Amino acid sequence: MITATKSSVLTRAGVLSIALGLALPMHPWTMSTAVAAPAKPAAAPATNGKTIALLRFSGASTTDLRGGVQTVLEEKGWSIKSVALDLAAAGAKVKCKGDVASLDCLDTIGKWLNSNPKTAADYIIHGKYIAGTPNRAEVVVYDARKNAMVRSFELTLSDTDLIGPVVLPQTLAQAMDEYLTPPEPITEDEKKIIAALDEPDKTPEEIAAEAKAIQDAEDAAAKAASAGIEIDTENIPVDLKADFKDFCRTGPRNKRKSREDPKDLRPSCKRGPFWGYWQPRAWVAMGLTIGAGIGTIAFYGAALAARGPYKDSVDELDAYLGEVGGDPRRDPNFATGNGQSYDALATEVSRTGSVVRSRALIGDVLLGSTALLAGVLTIIIFQDRTDAKNYIKQEKGLRAITKTMRFAPVVTKQGGGLGFGMKF
Repeated sequence: MITATKSSVLTRAGVLSIALGLALPMHPWTMSTAVAAPAKPAAAPATNGKTIALLRFSGASTTDLRGGVQTVLEEKGWSIKSVALDLAAAGAKVKCKGDVASLDCLDTIGKWLNSNPKTAADYIIHGKYIAGTPNRAEVVVYDARKNAMVRSFELTLSDTDLIGPVVLPQTLAQAMDEYLTPPEPITEDEKKIIAALDEPDKTPEEIAAEAKAIQDAEDAAAKAASAGIEIDTENIPVDLKADFKDFCRTGPRNKRKSREDPKDLRPSCKRGPFWGYWQPRAWVAMGLTIGAGIGTIAFYGAALAARGPYKDSVDELDAYLGEVGGDPRRDPNFATGNGQSYDALATEVSRTGSVVRSRALIGDVLLGSTALLAGVLTIIIFQDRTDAKNYIKQEKGLRAITKTMRFAPVVTKQGGGLGFGMKF
């Protein structure tokens, strides 16, 4: 009975010690070992803050506006990920309802693109070509991080417009750079410089004098109009040789930015009063005329040189016929004689004669071309000189008006106006 009691006490003591061991917290070094287990390294970011998903532009156009946008952005340091879907197709992929160009749909498309590292991007650019009269194009930049529109661009597409498709990508890239890094505000020093550009304060006497000068000019203009003064600009004499120095240019011609800009018709001072009025097309026509003339002389000379072998072959054939004393074309017995063959001699005559005729024929063609080009050159020279006369006449008329009437802007802090004067 006593033994059983001791055993029961020992059993209970062992159970209690096990329970206390489980209830005690883990030793500090055991916990630190668990916390210090190496974690899985984080994946590299799919974008760099300047990554753009460039969608395919919808519609059809002969202008590759998308390619120009991609080229300029890449030159500016932006990373481009080309997406082979346009906006509508991307919206269909994410089952977007409503307007695919709305912020909600663009937000869903952005999340879908960012789910794949190959298409993940900070911005989305989409565009479309719109058929009409005239055709148009629209390009939109969307910030996928902030779910906000950056800017939209519209362009009228015209076959004669060579500037718009170049300017729009440059403007878009500049807008992206300024959106990413806004320009700093104007400094106080810059404000002082701008303020110093304004016209200094004037006294009341100076302001009154300028107002009186404006009023006097207006009165003189009204008086001249009532008197019926007219400046004749139609009968201004023009002498291309005498007026050459007054209107010639020392530098290159002003290049036209578009076909609508007028040509620079000023003559070149270093070429003199005859050659100076020539436009580039006249030089091209003269070059073609000279080339055709040289070709004509060359082929006529070659034909003349080929006449020597031709005459020699004819003489040999005539000598052979005189020796055999018959006509080989009718009697085969005369086909050969004295080691010579009639067929060989006749063939040589035919060959050399063909060379002369072919070279002379090409010379005739080139001669006709030379005459035609010379006529075209004459017409071009006449047109250039006529255009130059009209230009000088117009400039003389403007100078006559400027000498007779004088205009000057008058600007003050209290107001402004236009000063007008007329010489009688």
